[in-house]
Amino acid sequence: MSGQAANTTTTAALDAARSYYTHEIELGVDRYLGETSTVCPWCGSDRLRHRTTCRDLRQFKPGRFNLDECRDCKHVFQNPALSDEGLGFYYRDTYDGLNAERAEANLGSMSEIYRGRASTVADHRPDRPRRWLDVGTASAHFPAAAAELFPTTVFDGLDMSDGVLSGHRAGRIQTAHQGQLPELSASLAGQYDQVSMFHYLEHTRDPLADLDAVTQVLTDDGWLLIEQPDPQARSARLFGSWWAGWNQPEHLHMITLDNLTSALEERGFEIVEVVHREAHIPLEAFIVLATLLNRVAPGEEVPWRDGRPPRFAGLRRLVGKALFAPFVPVARFVDRVVLPRMLRSYHAYRILAHKKVA
Repeated sequence: MSGQAANTTTTAALDAARSYYTHEIELGVDRYLGETSTVCPWCGSDRLRHRTTCRDLRQFKPGRFNLDECRDCKHVFQNPALSDEGLGFYYRDTYDGLNAERAEANLGSMSEIYRGRASTVADHRPDRPRRWLDVGTASAHFPAAAAELFPTTVFDGLDMSDGVLSGHRAGRIQTAHQGQLPELSASLAGQYDQVSMFHYLEHTRDPLADLDAVTQVLTDDGWLLIEQPDPQARSARLFGSWWAGWNQPEHLHMITLDNLTSALEERGFEIVEVVHREAHIPLEAFIVLATLLNRVAPGEEVPWRDGRPPRFAGLRRLVGKALFAPFVPVARFVDRVVLPRMLRSYHAYRILAHKKVA
């Protein structure tokens, strides 16, 4: 395709998207929010407190999102939660559509992180998994990386998006399951001796239902690997509403380590290992810096922003990058030294659990 044709296609896609977003935003984004809950969805307590209010700091779509915390079990959740229509609005052009190529490139650049996650299983499973289901696999880059450590394991993937189908076409998984785990669990019952869920449960409406479902999918002696953002991380207090782990409005539930381990034990799992430092991705301060840059000097035209790009937008972006460049080493130092080594703050935790034989 010629450059002129590609540009025409991009312009047409932007114009179509702009028409959609203009219409939706004119109707008001508050209509996407449901009823405010008065009880904790995890433990049922009515002792709630406001934790923080966030905006969409990834794409800067309009809207404000309230996070409440249970005073009893410390569960943090979006309250009121977005409707299905609202989730569709905010997910649109995040991992697909106008942002598909960038999202795919980002996912494909994380091989070292994926191998680190897989190594947690390798450290405890000399038998090696036979069949492994990666839940929330997107376009299945994790199974491709994990296969380097487990060449004899059969990897399958499950996701709601079309990415799981592209992962299958690329040969990264043997079988693609498209849909939601609770809806598919009966047909997958007892088929997998290893399941992984990386930064998945926080996106679900009912994480306890997904834990019930994964229990059904696993064999009697199956293993489960989960990685989650940690709402009790010190950096969550340090960065406030700009903490990357909140990732609003996508994250509906932020599960504490104690709550998740208890829920797993109630479902017949033994906790084999809890990983903190190795689950930490040193990007929190850098993301705050990048977010600030994107607010003062947006990088590109997006169809949900009012009007066309301001005059001299390109020059403004270049100047912004020049001004922010000296702070990049500082952000890297905070991410790699201050947070994990000095403050013992890790933005995520990882749990390896083994299903006890009845």
